[in-house]
Amino acid sequence: MKRIVITAGLVVAAALATAPVASAKGYVRAVEVCGPSACAKVHGAQRAMQRLGMAILAGTGRGAPSPALLPYYRLRFQPRFEVPSADTFYIPEAKVICTDSGCIQARSGLAPALQAAAASVGSFTPRISSVTVNDHARTDGAGFAILFDQRPAQLPSTSVWKSRHYSVIVTFSATTPWSLGGASWMVYYPRYHALSRDGRWFQARADVGRLVRGPASAAAGESHGWQMAAAVVAVLAAAVVVVLAAAAGAGRRLWRPRSG
Repeated sequence: MKRIVITAGLVVAAALATAPVASAKGYVRAVEVCGPSACAKVHGAQRAMQRLGMAILAGTGRGAPSPALLPYYRLRFQPRFEVPSADTFYIPEAKVICTDSGCIQARSGLAPALQAAAASVGSFTPRISSVTVNDHARTDGAGFAILFDQRPAQLPSTSVWKSRHYSVIVTFSATTPWSLGGASWMVYYPRYHALSRDGRWFQARADVGRLVRGPASAAAGESHGWQMAAAVVAVLAAAVVVVLAAAAGAGRRLWRPRSG
């Protein structure tokens, strides 16, 4: 009998000890949609919120491609620490929720409530602050927004790793759904018209190639122009030297010392 009581006590103690752990598994009571200056509470079904928490925690949500650069919001969950502490974002126009591990489609049971909350507060706007291509700073950084609006694709070929490529680093003014730590690292392979970003592949349009390589050709043209200008200056300088020498010779011929 004593053994049964002790065993039962251990079972109860174990159940009580594991109860908080079990509850801290994606159990979300409330969700807030936050912009730069305010947050709005999501008024949705409790079950839908819990499903969202579990989807983010376990990665069971329906995967969605990373959207183009669009206005976005941060999501806050209550209680805290029920889901990973990584940044979580909501992009209303694409109806996706993104973390550093990727994006998932907002569930139909919660999407309208998320949309309504987002409509009541101002959004964040992704702003590109700098761009480098092969370690060279670019002044046309805003145009690189098109790199985030390419069609998903598969690895084009294993030989892509040996082909010529351009390393592109896009820095944002803040942490965004498209950047980890405020920056996004990409590689463009012109031979395959392929773009690699965050471990994912995209089929790059022709305008991507022109953008990535464009200023380099312009710089080459400018270099050629400077070379032409330098050559012209050299020719003019030589001509001036010849003219001065001729004038000096003529002066010597005109001036002759008088004989005694």
